[in-house]
Amino acid sequence: MDRTKLSLSQALIHLALVGAFFPAGVLADTTAARAAATASSHAHHAQEGTDMYRTHLQMHPAPAQAGQPVSLTLTVRDGEGRAVSRLTPSHEKPMHLFVVSRDLRHFAHVHPSLAGESFRVQHTFAAAGEYTLFVDYQQPGRGQVVDRHRVHVEGAALPVAAALTESPRTQRADGLEVTLHSDAEIRAGEAAMLHFDVTDAATGKPVVDLEPYLGAMAHFMVLSADGQDFVHVHALDTRGSASRVSAHAVFPRSGLYKLWAQVQRHGRVATVPFVVRVDDAEARPRQPQAVMG
Repeated sequence: MDRTKLSLSQALIHLALVGAFFPAGVLADTTAARAAATASSHAHHAQEGTDMYRTHLQMHPAPAQAGQPVSLTLTVRDGEGRAVSRLTPSHEKPMHLFVVSRDLRHFAHVHPSLAGESFRVQHTFAAAGEYTLFVDYQQPGRGQVVDRHRVHVEGAALPVAAALTESPRTQRADGLEVTLHSDAEIRAGEAAMLHFDVTDAATGKPVVDLEPYLGAMAHFMVLSADGQDFVHVHALDTRGSASRVSAHAVFPRSGLYKLWAQVQRHGRVATVPFVVRVDDAEARPRQPQAVMG
């Protein structure tokens, strides 16, 4: 299994989620070299030195087969190879695991549990192909770490996915209809304010009863189309009463980004995907519009 650390040269993404009555603030940055976290942010750092933690992945059975459950075992080791079982919890969990297919069609957000000296979770890959597993955890005293593991899943080949394109401004998933608006054109390296209006897909009425999910009103996972730039962010406030959730974002490069928004309502987690197009900073100005998919 191929496993690599996220590149130290990756640029910084700041993404803040605020409800209509929530305080604004930067929530997180992508894997980057020693970016200092403010009091209102959670930093994801690629670490250096002999005290750097790394995760080691084992799968059983291996190779994984599409549609069949597989046990994923992740062992965190320090710079001297010793297993580490005590991690600083982040949003109620010691470890977040994101499973994303190379074509970005398949996404899962799961949480391995401690079993002995390792963290384990059972997962069923939806289809055959190549996947990247993003392991998000917090090293005590050193901040957030994101490791990634590339795995191959066997099974019958599926039709080739269509090329990724910017999505319509409104997306439906899990009983919700979410519409994205932007205050201005989204450009690489520039601040953008994004607004997500949430309505009930059946009634068309604004949703004002979102519930905290893992200690936050929303979790967002963002991945560039080439799989290089990654960020996991969440709202800082746990109060839910507004039908609009807003996001302040800075994307490091131009291109397409897939974004999965996760919110909870009536005890069920809804995952709503978008694709965002980010223009070059020097691109010709255009009228503000809603984007994503």
